[in-house]
Amino acid sequence: MITLMNYKKMNTPTFDCYTFDSIVEDSVLKSAVASSVIFKWGLIEGKRTDKNYRIWMNNYEIQSFKNICFKFDSYDTKQMFSDITGVDYTNCRTRIELCKDEAGSWLHNHYDDKAKLFTLQLYLSDSLVSTKFDSTQSKAKIGSGWFFSNTGKELHGLPELPQRRISIIVNYVDDTWRDGSVLV
Repeated sequence: MITLMNYKKMNTPTFDCYTFDSIVEDSVLKSAVASSVIFKWGLIEGKRTDKNYRIWMNNYEIQSFKNICFKFDSYDTKQMFSDITGVDYTNCRTRIELCKDEAGSWLHNHYDDKAKLFTLQLYLSDSLVSTKFDSTQSKAKIGSGWFFSNTGKELHGLPELPQRRISIIVNYVDDTWRDGSVLV
């Protein structure tokens, strides 16, 4: 079950972004990290578009991946995030990516695709440098993360990572999403 006990609004000047300290049981996170060793690290330089480094969790028969997909795709989880953000995600499809970002990876500041109505990043490793929102910098701590409702104003990117970072990105997408193979 997804349990979001402590969450708060981040100090971002142009949009509402929420942070959390914990959302999934530690045992599930540790299992996902252990399962991720079969995948190579990917170097991202500007855009996260290289299909060679994309790990769609729904495409693997790995129990920890299935558990995470099930938890985030559940009606109750979508309803919980709907209640927090004021946007209904209950009819959305779920897209979940495991990211194994190599040291030196970075992303241009960007806005998410309009088909993504919700974005969440859950960190599976610690990092002093992580996602930047407008001018607000975040750190990565195992089990913590952030989320926002995509309205087209959510400028975010990634400064160059000084070390490797593992995370999970969850999106709730509408029916205009093009690639059904990446959806739970």
